Amino acid sequence: MKKFLFSTTALAVAGAFAFSNDASAAAKPIKIGVGGYMSQEMGFGSNSGSFEATADGSLTKRDAFNTVQDSEIYFTGTTKLDSGISVSVTIQLEGDQTSGAIDESYMKLTGGFGDLRIGYVSGSNTTLKHIAPYVGMGLDGGASDNYISVPAAVTASNSTNTASSGDNAKIVYISPVSGGLRIGASYTPSTTVSNLSPAIGGTAGTETQVYEAVLSFEQTIGTSAIKADVGYEHVSGLSNNTHAMLRGGLLISAGGFTVGGSMSKKKDLNQAKNNTTNTDEQEAYDLGVSYTMGDYKFGIAAANGSQDTVAGDEDEESKWGVGVEYGGLGGGVTLKGAYVNADYTDTDEGTQANNNSGHAIVGSIKVSF
Repeated sequence: MKKFLFSTTALAVAGAFAFSNDASAAAKPIKIGVGGYMSQEMGFGSNSGSFEATADGSLTKRDAFNTVQDSEIYFTGTTKLDSGISVSVTIQLEGDQTSGAIDESYMKLTGGFGDLRIGYVSGSNTTLKHIAPYVGMGLDGGASDNYISVPAAVTASNSTNTASSGDNAKIVYISPVSGGLRIGASYTPSTTVSNLSPAIGGTAGTETQVYEAVLSFEQTIGTSAIKADVGYEHVSGLSNNTHAMLRGGLLISAGGFTVGGSMSKKKDLNQAKNNTTNTDEQEAYDLGVSYTMGDYKFGIAAANGSQDTVAGDEDEESKWGVGVEYGGLGGGVTLKGAYVNADYTDTDEGTQANNNSGHAIVGSIKVSF
């Protein structure tokens, strides 16, 4: 895959810049525009009383009420060369004090060859994935963690995304659409943020590299649509940072209804890790249905994940929720509300601090600009 991505990059760059001087002179400089969003969230949550109480009788109790902000500012710009190829840049600035300054920052070349992205950006599998239709609040991330605490001992994840590469520097290729089909591939030289050439060998090699490949299908007929994907991820590094992961997703829409979900399975490539605390053996799935009626959207969904541990036991993360969204206010304003129920089960079910369950009711207002 590395050779494929390198050759694709070379061809795309050559196609973008190897044309006459007159064409180069005619291209207009990029003008940067500003966009983004701000979301203000408030809610009430609860945790299991046995989880908050420790064996020595002390108590760590979180307040039922919490407020959370999430905001980003996007700086984007595009210019179209006389060759027909578009060159664009994107920089996403995190707007919250609890976050890092920069999220994604990358360059994109788009033309008849497809879409080539270079920089700090999500991988091809994340870009083309399909998951359950969450409404009000996503269940496959940490949104509900702000209200329902995750025990440190629970290592399971209910996310089906093959996203080990994160937003680290990478090369991403996404092909043009043909009959509803697209392919995507990514190569991440290192999951460490550094400009140094990755140290991948020798007795002191420490870097982890990620390869991704995905096949996506999307087809719309009238008011009905079908969307599906199959993705594969290969993570290579030290023995404890090596695994393979396969995922698939399917969404079917008809009228105002959308139903679907996804599933994934992660496997150890180093068999010595099986049934140890370093194992990567993990499974996850999500299912959901949503209904859109005018400016309103309603939905119900569930997501579950299990992580193998020592001696074949497993941790488990399970969530379900219902939600509603209203986008009829105009001005890029969306109102959201959700109820989430979460349960975290550790291999050691007898230790109170290792297990928790709770629920949350959360409302938010999001402004996109």
